[in-house]
This record gives sequence, C-alpha cells and structure tokens, in this order.
Amino acid sequence: MSAIITEIIPPQPVEIIENRIGEILVTEIANQQNLQFLTENVGVFLERIEPFEKSEDVGILLTLYDGDYSEFTQQSSQGSYMYYIDLYCTGEGNSTETASINSKNKIQKYVGMIRYILSSGKYPTLGFPYGLIGNKHIKKILYDVNYSNFGNHSNYDGSYVRFCRMILMVNCIENQDLWLGIPL
Repeated sequence: MSAIITEIIPPQPVEIIENRIGEILVTEIANQQNLQFLTENVGVFLERIEPFEKSEDVGILLTLYDGDYSEFTQQSSQGSYMYYIDLYCTGEGNSTETASINSKNKIQKYVGMIRYILSSGKYPTLGFPYGLIGNKHIKKILYDVNYSNFGNHSNYDGSYVRFCRMILMVNCIENQDLWLGIPL
C-alpha cells in the first residue's frame, strides 16, 4: 500500500501551544523580576522529569496532562488541552523570617505572577493570530497542604521545599486539509 498523505504534517497545536506558554512565562517572569527587583533564580522547564533539587531556588515545570476533543468534522475538531504548571520553591531562613515563611511567601508570589500572566487580557490567544486559541483559563490551583510538612504523617521535608500545581485549560481548533479524493 502506498501512502496517500503526501503533504508534510505541520507542527500540531498541542506542540506549539506548550512551547508558547513556556516562552511567555520565561519572558514575563524575567520582566517582573526586573521590575520588582526579585533575586530568585527561576528555571522554566518543558516536560521535565528530573526531581527538583533543594539547591534549586524556583522551578516552574510545564507538562501536558491530556487532550480531549469534540465537535468533529473531517476538517477540524475542538481540542481542549490540560497543562500542569508545577511550581517548586525552596526556602532559607534569616534573621527576619523562618525558612518555612520564606518558602511560603516565595511560592505564593510566583503562583500569583503565573496566574496573572496567563489570565491577562494581554494574552487572549497566547500571542497567536485569532482562530487557533478559542479560550484559556486557570482551572485550579492546588497547594501541597497534604504533603511536605503539612498533614498527619512522618514524611517531613527538612529542605523547606514547597509545591503547587496549577491547572491551565487551553481550547483550540485542530485543522487538517480535506481530502480531495481520487478522480474516478
């Protein structure tokens, strides 16, 4: 059997959306650090599977969790993608605040910035031309109160690492060329 899809399949929305979210976070967080004189060392990673190290300061890990599709035609469908934005922050104590409070303040600061950036009306389509992104929103923010030093267990974290997962939903249009068929 010969291949009948002879055109090159272009990068799909799932790929380009994840990359764009990463680019936006790198650019806007660096800008906020300059504007607010923040000194944390922030790393933004796509699909990272390495564990977060206590020597790292702030880590933002972006991962595609799933895609759900609806409104199917031969030419298009509506894709709804769920991205996990995992944020890790370490804390260090000093004479004015404990390491616990330092990591709490740090994670809340960066969660707030990420939520603001991705919810901003300045990025309604994540910088893409109108027609690809139909909607985007932060669906949920989950802090680590059942883990780390919280909860009723003996698995305490002596490194003062805090964790938060943000769930970002992005709806987009998936398109492909219609097949013109074979002349009879």
